[in-house]
Amino acid sequence: AALFHFGRGLYKRKFFETRDLAKFAWQQAWFRLAGVEDPEHMQDARDSALSIVKGHRVAELETIGEEIYDEYMADRIWPGTRALAQAHLDAGQKVWLVTAAPVEIAQVIARRLGLTGALGTVAESVDGVYT
Repeated sequence: AALFHFGRGLYKRKFFETRDLAKFAWQQAWFRLAGVEDPEHMQDARDSALSIVKGHRVAELETIGEEIYDEYMADRIWPGTRALAQAHLDAGQKVWLVTAAPVEIAQVIARRLGLTGALGTVAESVDGVYT
């Protein structure tokens, strides 16, 4: 649910408006009800989500990702997940977080949990600004 909490934090910071939130909710509801991944629908959802950060600096989202983790996520990491990851780390294994959430928040989660690293969705940027 990292993307949900990341979205909550961005909404609180006025990155998008209530009407955008309603559109996202509709897209998610449609996906759940239809139970299929319509490529056109998926592209619309992706474009809507990425438009939120367009024009913002990558460094700004990295900083906000830290704040959002503290505000919404830190207390929601399941203890069993922490224990399982730690058991693998204690055994000398690498543990990566792999998610569809933005890589900026994935890296925060991985770092805070002491994981090896994170892979997540990467939005295009030019000269440190999302396009």
